Amino acid sequence: MKICISSTGNSIEYSTIDTTIHRCTYFLIVDKKTNTQKAIFNTIRENPNEIGAMVGQIVANEGIDAVITTDIGPRAFEIFERYGIKVYQAKGKIKDAIKQFEQGKLKEITKATVARFPDNI
Repeated sequence: MKICISSTGNSIEYSTIDTTIHRCTYFLIVDKKTNTQKAIFNTIRENPNEIGAMVGQIVANEGIDAVITTDIGPRAFEIFERYGIKVYQAKGKIKDAIKQFEQGKLKEITKATVARFPDNI
C-alpha cells in the first residue's frame, strides 16, 4: 500500500500535515510494502489555475492507494475518486497520522471538504 500525505516538510519524523493537498509544500509518499519513503516538492502549489486537477494527477501517477490530508477541494477529490484513491482526514504530526491510519482510526473523507475557489481547486 502506498500512502501520500500532504506535508509541511520533507521528513516523516519531523513534519506536520499541511492543511490542503493542493497547496502543500511536499507530497510525502510512504510505501508500506517496500518500507520506503519519498518526498516530492510541490512545484505547482502557487499555480493559480486548475491546481486541484494537476495535483490529483501527480498523486495518481505515483500509484497511490490512500491520501492523508486535512482538507481537499472538489477537483483533486474527483481525480482521486476516479483512480480509486481513498482520502483520509488528519491533523498534526505525520508520524502520528500514519500510526492512526494503520490502526484504522482516521476518518475517511467521502466528498470535498472545501468549496471550489476562484483558482479552480
